[in-house]
Amino acid sequence: MGDDLRIVFMGSPPFADKALAALISAGHNIVGVVSAPAGRYGRGRQRSENSIVRMALENNLVSLQPQSAKSEEFKEQFKALNCDLAVVVSYGQILDSEFLALPKLGCVNVHASLLPRWRGASPIQSAIKAGDELSGVCIQKMVLRLDAGDVLVSSEIPLDSESTSPWLFNTCAAKGAELLCQFIEQVNADKQLPEGVKQDERFASHCGKVKKSDGELDWAHSAKEVYQQIRASLGWPGAVSSLPAGDNLKILAAQLCANSNIRGQAGEVIIGEEFELYVCCQEGAIELVEVQRSGKPKTNAKDFINGNNISAGQILGVN
Repeated sequence: MGDDLRIVFMGSPPFADKALAALISAGHNIVGVVSAPAGRYGRGRQRSENSIVRMALENNLVSLQPQSAKSEEFKEQFKALNCDLAVVVSYGQILDSEFLALPKLGCVNVHASLLPRWRGASPIQSAIKAGDELSGVCIQKMVLRLDAGDVLVSSEIPLDSESTSPWLFNTCAAKGAELLCQFIEQVNADKQLPEGVKQDERFASHCGKVKKSDGELDWAHSAKEVYQQIRASLGWPGAVSSLPAGDNLKILAAQLCANSNIRGQAGEVIIGEEFELYVCCQEGAIELVEVQRSGKPKTNAKDFINGNNISAGQILGVN
């Protein structure tokens, strides 16, 4: 459907892809798309546009790719779009107070948590690692302080003991796109933003960028905590532990061990009668289902054991 609300979309892949595609499919009046400059990828280091920019170009939309969103040149280009509302989805640059005041109705952000819980760069991984039972997406009115604006609308996503970061990422991206379209329809009808709900600072929590080291498993924690870390680390940065030889073992699939008789020191390997591969934790144990040794193909636990890659009594995580 067409409408008069002039929207500038600002985002980066992969999280923003579904949101932009949904707005385009719904026929909303997107007068510009802002994303990162072209990068060089692959062995040949060929210059390539990201999927957000490609989508914009395929749909004949104005595309801006500033090195810095704080530059005066970019702000002048943005002003020329004469937009009513800026929609920000995983854009990746800090927007200053001058920029936030440029759109007539301001800037709104699709965030992958139920604010004020998990303000910051890694709400999805943080929710899984913390064992949260509830996550979701919300749209907030952007203010200078990071993720601290009024919440305009939200949608809950229940979590369970098997939820993973890749699953929650895809669910948040899809639900966020749906919520955004509904929100834009409402704003277009009302010609103003809905009244938001102020965030309660007492319940605010924060999360930083995920680092590669965040995937390194510490078997001295409980099995429940290690399992949460594994599920949080799937995709990026990947859950890893070091083998006795010093190379890394990536854990691609695992589950909590239900057998209370599996006990040992933290990191100790125990092999079951059916070639189950267990690793003991400070409390309980984890069964490794699918693994990948550095430089080798991924394999199931039985084949990994039969290939003489590991033996009972060895300790993981000690270099």
